[in-house]
Amino acid sequence: MVAAEAFIVRIPGNMYQEMVAHVAAAYPNEACGLLASKDGQVVKNYPTANAAEHPDDFSEIDPEVLLHISFDIDEYDGEMFSYYHSHPKSEAYPSPRDIEWAKRNKLYYIIFSHRLYPETPYARVFSVQDDGTVIEGKIEVL
Repeated sequence: MVAAEAFIVRIPGNMYQEMVAHVAAAYPNEACGLLASKDGQVVKNYPTANAAEHPDDFSEIDPEVLLHISFDIDEYDGEMFSYYHSHPKSEAYPSPRDIEWAKRNKLYYIIFSHRLYPETPYARVFSVQDDGTVIEGKIEVL
């Protein structure tokens, strides 16, 4: 689900804290994971290992892990909602590589940054349109 204008992504507080802990534990490397939804509500966090060859500047989920997550989501009739990852050295904004990936996958894109506060990463959420236009939304922690 991708909005054409400003949007709000609501994440349960316990899941958001899990995401922050996962991202903080991976520092100084990039962390990654997925959020799944059911009926428009975020219902599950899938923190994953970063399988990238250079995890200090790229994030990638192992295809086999992604397949298992997909099967799990199908079990409760959910859907992939958001891909999240961290930028240990840069702002929480999509890089050109992030934009290309996001255009193909149509998921909300949550990016954490350690740049200002290494011990406490902060997050921003984006959707990327087919033409590469980046739209920032708001994260609401419930």
